[in-house]
Amino acid sequence: MKKISIEILKILITIGLFYYLFKTKVPLNEVIQNIKNLNIVYLILIILLFFLYYLIFSLRWNFLLKAQNIGISEVRSYLYIIISFFFNNFLPSGLGMDMIRSAYAGGKENFEKALGASIMERILGMIGMMLIGIAAVFSWKAEFAKLSILYIGLILLTILIYYFLTSLKVSWLKEKILSVKFLNLGDSIRKFYRAFKIYKNKIRTLIIGISYSVLVQIVIIIINYFIAKGLSLQIPIFALLAYIPIITVISLIPITINGLGLREAAYVYFFSLLNVTKGQAMSLSLVFFITSVIASCGGGIVFVFLRRGTRSDTLNKDESGRKKQ
Repeated sequence: MKKISIEILKILITIGLFYYLFKTKVPLNEVIQNIKNLNIVYLILIILLFFLYYLIFSLRWNFLLKAQNIGISEVRSYLYIIISFFFNNFLPSGLGMDMIRSAYAGGKENFEKALGASIMERILGMIGMMLIGIAAVFSWKAEFAKLSILYIGLILLTILIYYFLTSLKVSWLKEKILSVKFLNLGDSIRKFYRAFKIYKNKIRTLIIGISYSVLVQIVIIIINYFIAKGLSLQIPIFALLAYIPIITVISLIPITINGLGLREAAYVYFFSLLNVTKGQAMSLSLVFFITSVIASCGGGIVFVFLRRGTRSDTLNKDESGRKKQ
Protein backbone atom coordinates (compact mmCIF):
# COMPACT_ATOMS: atom_id res chain seq x y z
CA MET A 1 0.00 0.00 0.00
CA LYS A 2 2.87 2.35 0.86
CA LYS A 3 4.54 1.70 -2.52
CA ILE A 4 1.27 2.41 -4.32
CA SER A 5 0.94 5.71 -2.44
CA ILE A 6 4.49 6.67 -3.40
CA GLU A 7 3.81 5.90 -7.07
CA ILE A 8 0.60 7.95 -6.99
CA LEU A 9 2.54 10.83 -5.42
CA LYS A 10 5.16 10.57 -8.19
CA ILE A 11 2.42 10.69 -10.83
CA LEU A 12 0.93 13.79 -9.23
CA ILE A 13 4.33 15.52 -9.05
CA THR A 14 4.99 14.63 -12.71
CA ILE A 15 1.63 16.04 -13.81
CA GLY A 16 2.17 19.11 -11.61
CA LEU A 17 5.56 19.84 -13.16
CA PHE A 18 4.22 19.57 -16.70
CA TYR A 19 1.24 21.76 -15.80
CA TYR A 20 3.57 24.38 -14.35
CA LEU A 21 5.92 24.29 -17.35
CA PHE A 22 3.20 24.58 -19.98
CA LYS A 23 1.18 27.07 -17.96
CA THR A 24 3.97 29.51 -17.13
CA LYS A 25 7.10 28.78 -19.17
CA VAL A 26 6.55 26.91 -22.42
CA PRO A 27 4.07 27.55 -25.27
CA LEU A 28 2.42 24.19 -25.94
CA ASN A 29 1.58 25.06 -29.56
CA GLU A 30 5.25 25.78 -30.30
CA VAL A 31 6.29 22.43 -28.87
CA ILE A 32 3.69 20.54 -30.91
CA GLN A 33 4.71 22.37 -34.08
CA ASN A 34 8.42 21.70 -33.45
CA ILE A 35 7.81 17.98 -32.98
CA LYS A 36 5.63 17.85 -36.11
CA ASN A 37 8.46 19.45 -38.09
CA LEU A 38 11.07 16.93 -36.92
CA ASN A 39 12.99 15.63 -39.93
CA ILE A 40 11.94 12.00 -40.50
CA VAL A 41 15.47 10.97 -41.56
CA TYR A 42 16.84 12.22 -38.25
CA LEU A 43 13.99 10.46 -36.42
CA ILE A 44 14.99 7.08 -37.89
CA LEU A 45 18.68 7.77 -37.22
CA ILE A 46 17.95 8.68 -33.57
CA ILE A 47 15.98 5.46 -32.98
CA LEU A 48 18.83 3.41 -34.51
CA LEU A 49 21.32 5.22 -32.27
CA PHE A 50 19.30 4.11 -29.24
CA PHE A 51 19.94 0.50 -30.27
CA LEU A 52 23.66 1.32 -30.42
CA TYR A 53 23.28 2.81 -26.94
CA TYR A 54 21.67 -0.44 -25.72
CA LEU A 55 24.52 -2.42 -27.29
CA ILE A 56 27.32 -0.56 -25.47
CA PHE A 57 25.18 -0.54 -22.30
CA SER A 58 24.82 -4.34 -22.51
CA LEU A 59 28.54 -4.89 -23.20
CA ARG A 60 29.40 -2.93 -20.05
CA TRP A 61 26.89 -4.90 -17.99
CA ASN A 62 28.04 -8.22 -19.47
CA PHE A 63 31.65 -7.35 -18.62
CA LEU A 64 30.73 -6.64 -14.98
CA LEU A 65 28.69 -9.85 -14.79
CA LYS A 66 31.63 -11.91 -16.02
CA ALA A 67 33.80 -10.35 -13.31
CA GLN A 68 31.38 -12.08 -10.89
CA ASN A 69 31.56 -15.39 -12.80
CA ILE A 70 28.09 -14.96 -14.30
CA GLY A 71 28.58 -16.08 -17.86
CA ILE A 72 25.93 -15.14 -20.39
CA SER A 73 26.48 -14.42 -24.05
CA GLU A 74 26.69 -10.89 -25.42
CA VAL A 75 23.53 -11.55 -27.43
CA ARG A 76 21.63 -12.61 -24.31
CA SER A 77 22.79 -9.61 -22.30
CA TYR A 78 21.71 -7.34 -25.16
CA LEU A 79 18.24 -8.91 -25.21
CA TYR A 80 17.90 -8.63 -21.42
CA ILE A 81 18.90 -4.97 -21.53
CA ILE A 82 16.29 -4.18 -24.20
CA ILE A 83 13.64 -6.00 -22.15
CA SER A 84 14.61 -4.14 -18.97
CA PHE A 85 14.44 -0.77 -20.76
CA PHE A 86 10.96 -1.67 -22.00
CA PHE A 87 9.73 -2.42 -18.47
CA ASN A 88 11.51 0.63 -17.10
CA ASN A 89 9.57 2.84 -19.51
CA PHE A 90 6.17 1.19 -19.19
CA LEU A 91 5.92 0.00 -15.61
CA PRO A 92 6.22 1.82 -12.26
CA SER A 93 9.74 2.40 -10.94
CA GLY A 94 9.21 -0.24 -8.25
CA LEU A 95 9.58 -2.78 -11.04
CA GLY A 96 12.74 -1.13 -12.35
CA MET A 97 15.25 -2.37 -14.85
CA ASP A 98 17.91 -3.40 -12.34
CA MET A 99 15.66 -6.03 -10.73
CA ILE A 100 14.41 -7.38 -14.06
CA ARG A 101 17.76 -7.75 -15.81
CA SER A 102 19.35 -9.17 -12.65
CA ALA A 103 16.59 -11.77 -12.40
CA TYR A 104 17.15 -12.76 -16.02
CA ALA A 105 20.94 -12.91 -15.78
CA GLY A 106 21.39 -14.37 -12.31
CA GLY A 107 18.30 -16.43 -11.65
CA LYS A 108 17.69 -17.39 -8.03
CA GLU A 109 21.22 -18.62 -7.40
CA ASN A 110 23.16 -15.55 -8.57
CA PHE A 111 20.56 -12.82 -8.28
CA GLU A 112 22.49 -10.88 -5.60
CA LYS A 113 25.68 -10.96 -7.66
CA ALA A 114 23.82 -9.88 -10.81
CA LEU A 115 22.11 -7.08 -8.88
CA GLY A 116 25.51 -5.97 -7.56
CA ALA A 117 26.78 -5.82 -11.15
CA SER A 118 23.73 -3.80 -12.20
CA ILE A 119 24.15 -1.32 -9.34
CA MET A 120 27.88 -0.98 -9.98
CA GLU A 121 27.09 -0.32 -13.63
CA ARG A 122 24.90 2.60 -12.55
CA ILE A 123 27.70 3.98 -10.38
CA LEU A 124 30.22 3.70 -13.22
CA GLY A 125 27.66 5.28 -15.53
CA MET A 126 27.46 8.27 -13.19
CA ILE A 127 31.25 8.58 -13.17
CA GLY A 128 31.29 8.32 -16.98
CA MET A 129 28.74 11.15 -17.16
CA MET A 130 30.87 13.31 -14.91
CA LEU A 131 33.98 12.68 -17.03
CA ILE A 132 32.10 13.70 -20.17
CA GLY A 133 30.91 16.84 -18.40
CA ILE A 134 34.47 17.71 -17.42
CA ALA A 135 35.39 17.78 -21.14
CA ALA A 136 33.21 20.89 -21.50
CA VAL A 137 35.94 22.93 -19.79
CA PHE A 138 37.86 22.84 -23.08
CA SER A 139 35.27 25.17 -24.61
CA TRP A 140 36.91 27.89 -22.48
CA LYS A 141 33.48 29.29 -21.61
CA ALA A 142 33.11 30.31 -17.98
CA GLU A 143 29.64 28.78 -17.44
CA PHE A 144 30.76 25.42 -18.84
CA ALA A 145 33.94 25.51 -16.76
CA LYS A 146 31.87 26.00 -13.60
CA LEU A 147 29.85 22.89 -14.40
CA SER A 148 33.08 20.97 -15.02
CA ILE A 149 34.20 21.88 -11.50
CA LEU A 150 30.85 20.60 -10.22
CA TYR A 151 31.40 17.29 -12.03
CA ILE A 152 34.86 16.92 -10.49
CA GLY A 153 33.29 17.55 -7.09
CA LEU A 154 30.64 14.86 -7.67
CA ILE A 155 33.29 12.30 -8.62
CA LEU A 156 35.28 13.14 -5.48
CA LEU A 157 32.08 12.91 -3.41
CA THR A 158 31.40 9.41 -4.80
CA ILE A 159 34.93 8.33 -3.87
CA LEU A 160 34.60 9.84 -0.38
CA ILE A 161 31.28 8.07 0.24
CA TYR A 162 32.87 4.80 -0.82
CA TYR A 163 35.84 5.16 1.53
CA PHE A 164 33.61 6.39 4.34
CA LEU A 165 31.29 3.40 4.14
CA THR A 166 33.98 0.76 3.62
CA SER A 167 36.24 2.08 6.38
CA LEU A 168 33.51 2.98 8.89
CA LYS A 169 34.06 0.83 12.00
CA VAL A 170 31.10 2.02 14.06
CA SER A 171 28.41 -0.45 13.03
CA TRP A 172 25.48 1.39 14.63
CA LEU A 173 26.33 4.59 12.74
CA LYS A 174 26.60 2.69 9.50
CA GLU A 175 23.19 1.11 10.10
CA LYS A 176 21.71 4.54 10.83
CA ILE A 177 23.02 5.84 7.51
CA LEU A 178 21.83 2.78 5.60
CA SER A 179 18.33 3.00 7.10
CA VAL A 180 17.51 6.59 6.10
CA LYS A 181 13.91 6.56 4.83
CA PHE A 182 13.84 9.92 3.02
CA LEU A 183 13.55 9.31 -0.76
CA ASN A 184 14.70 5.73 -0.04
CA LEU A 185 18.23 7.10 0.32
CA GLY A 186 19.19 4.47 2.86
CA ASP A 187 18.19 1.64 0.54
CA SER A 188 20.06 3.23 -2.38
CA ILE A 189 23.20 3.73 -0.29
CA ARG A 190 22.95 0.13 0.97
CA LYS A 191 22.83 -1.17 -2.62
CA PHE A 192 25.77 1.02 -3.62
CA TYR A 193 27.70 -0.16 -0.57
CA ARG A 194 27.16 -3.82 -1.42
CA ALA A 195 28.18 -3.23 -5.02
CA PHE A 196 31.34 -1.40 -3.91
CA LYS A 197 32.21 -4.29 -1.58
CA ILE A 198 31.88 -6.77 -4.44
CA TYR A 199 34.15 -4.82 -6.79
CA LYS A 200 36.48 -3.03 -4.37
CA ASN A 201 39.52 -5.15 -5.29
CA LYS A 202 38.77 -5.28 -9.02
CA ILE A 203 40.48 -2.04 -10.07
CA ARG A 204 41.09 -3.14 -13.67
CA THR A 205 37.44 -4.13 -14.02
CA LEU A 206 36.32 -0.74 -12.73
CA ILE A 207 38.63 1.16 -15.11
CA ILE A 208 37.36 -0.80 -18.11
CA GLY A 209 33.79 -0.32 -16.86
CA ILE A 210 34.32 3.46 -16.69
CA SER A 211 35.68 3.38 -20.26
CA TYR A 212 32.48 1.68 -21.39
CA SER A 213 30.52 4.32 -19.46
CA VAL A 214 32.24 7.14 -21.31
CA LEU A 215 31.26 5.49 -24.62
CA VAL A 216 27.67 5.15 -23.42
CA GLN A 217 27.52 8.86 -22.56
CA ILE A 218 29.10 9.83 -25.88
CA VAL A 219 26.24 8.03 -27.66
CA ILE A 220 23.72 9.92 -25.51
CA ILE A 221 25.39 13.21 -26.49
CA ILE A 222 25.29 12.19 -30.16
CA ILE A 223 21.58 11.31 -29.88
CA ASN A 224 20.84 14.75 -28.44
CA TYR A 225 22.98 16.35 -31.13
CA PHE A 226 20.98 14.72 -33.93
CA ILE A 227 17.67 15.53 -32.22
CA ALA A 228 18.77 19.17 -32.21
CA LYS A 229 19.68 18.87 -35.89
CA GLY A 230 16.31 17.27 -36.67
CA LEU A 231 14.59 20.19 -34.93
CA SER A 232 16.82 22.70 -36.79
CA LEU A 233 18.41 23.90 -33.55
CA GLN A 234 21.94 25.26 -33.44
CA ILE A 235 23.34 23.94 -30.16
CA PRO A 236 27.15 23.86 -29.70
CA ILE A 237 28.57 20.41 -28.94
CA PHE A 238 30.26 21.77 -25.80
CA ALA A 239 26.86 22.86 -24.50
CA LEU A 240 25.65 19.26 -24.87
CA LEU A 241 28.79 17.98 -23.13
CA ALA A 242 28.21 20.40 -20.26
CA TYR A 243 24.46 20.18 -19.83
CA ILE A 244 23.37 16.62 -20.70
CA PRO A 245 25.24 14.94 -17.79
CA ILE A 246 23.80 17.29 -15.16
CA ILE A 247 20.33 16.98 -16.73
CA THR A 248 20.65 13.19 -16.50
CA VAL A 249 21.64 13.42 -12.84
CA ILE A 250 18.66 15.69 -12.12
CA SER A 251 16.28 13.29 -13.89
CA LEU A 252 17.48 10.46 -11.61
CA ILE A 253 16.05 12.18 -8.51
CA PRO A 254 13.29 9.69 -7.58
CA ILE A 255 10.33 12.04 -7.18
CA THR A 256 8.68 11.65 -10.60
CA ILE A 257 7.81 8.80 -12.96
CA ASN A 258 10.87 7.87 -15.01
CA GLY A 259 12.33 11.37 -14.54
CA LEU A 260 9.49 12.96 -16.51
CA GLY A 261 8.92 16.59 -15.66
CA LEU A 262 12.27 16.96 -13.92
CA ARG A 263 14.16 16.20 -17.12
CA GLU A 264 12.00 18.61 -19.13
CA ALA A 265 12.41 21.38 -16.54
CA ALA A 266 16.20 20.86 -16.63
CA TYR A 267 16.30 20.98 -20.45
CA VAL A 268 14.24 24.18 -20.43
CA TYR A 269 16.42 25.82 -17.77
CA PHE A 270 19.85 24.95 -19.16
CA PHE A 271 19.28 25.23 -22.90
CA SER A 272 17.32 28.47 -22.61
CA LEU A 273 20.61 29.93 -21.34
CA LEU A 274 21.73 29.63 -24.97
CA ASN A 275 20.01 31.04 -28.05
CA VAL A 276 17.26 28.44 -27.73
CA THR A 277 13.66 29.20 -26.86
CA LYS A 278 11.96 27.41 -23.99
CA GLY A 279 9.65 25.72 -26.48
CA GLN A 280 12.61 24.42 -28.48
CA ALA A 281 14.32 23.15 -25.32
CA MET A 282 11.12 21.36 -24.27
CA SER A 283 10.83 19.85 -27.76
CA LEU A 284 14.40 18.56 -27.51
CA SER A 285 13.62 16.84 -24.22
CA LEU A 286 10.30 15.36 -25.32
CA VAL A 287 11.72 14.00 -28.59
CA PHE A 288 14.51 12.36 -26.60
CA PHE A 289 11.96 10.71 -24.33
CA ILE A 290 9.55 9.72 -27.12
CA THR A 291 12.28 8.16 -29.28
CA SER A 292 13.68 6.29 -26.28
CA VAL A 293 10.22 4.84 -25.61
CA ILE A 294 9.78 3.87 -29.28
CA ALA A 295 13.17 2.14 -29.32
CA SER A 296 12.45 0.32 -26.04
CA CYS A 297 9.25 -1.16 -27.53
CA GLY A 298 11.58 -3.66 -29.18
CA GLY A 299 12.11 -5.03 -25.67
CA GLY A 300 8.40 -5.80 -25.39
CA ILE A 301 8.58 -7.86 -28.58
CA VAL A 302 11.67 -9.69 -27.33
CA PHE A 303 9.97 -10.35 -23.98
CA VAL A 304 7.04 -12.10 -25.67
CA PHE A 305 9.32 -14.53 -27.50
CA LEU A 306 12.09 -14.92 -24.93
CA ARG A 307 10.82 -17.18 -22.17
CA ARG A 308 12.47 -17.51 -18.79
CA GLY A 309 12.83 -21.21 -19.52
CA THR A 310 14.79 -20.41 -22.64
CA ARG A 311 17.11 -18.26 -20.54
CA SER A 312 17.65 -21.04 -18.00
CA ASP A 313 18.29 -23.62 -20.70
CA THR A 314 20.88 -21.37 -22.29
CA LEU A 315 22.64 -20.79 -18.98
CA ASN A 316 22.69 -24.53 -18.29
CA LYS A 317 24.16 -25.15 -21.73
CA ASP A 318 26.79 -22.49 -21.08
CA GLU A 319 27.68 -24.18 -17.79
CA SER A 320 27.87 -27.61 -19.44
CA GLY A 321 30.08 -26.21 -22.17
CA ARG A 322 32.47 -24.72 -19.63
CA LYS A 323 32.64 -28.00 -17.68
CA LYS A 324 33.52 -29.96 -20.84
CA GLN A 325 36.29 -27.54 -21.59
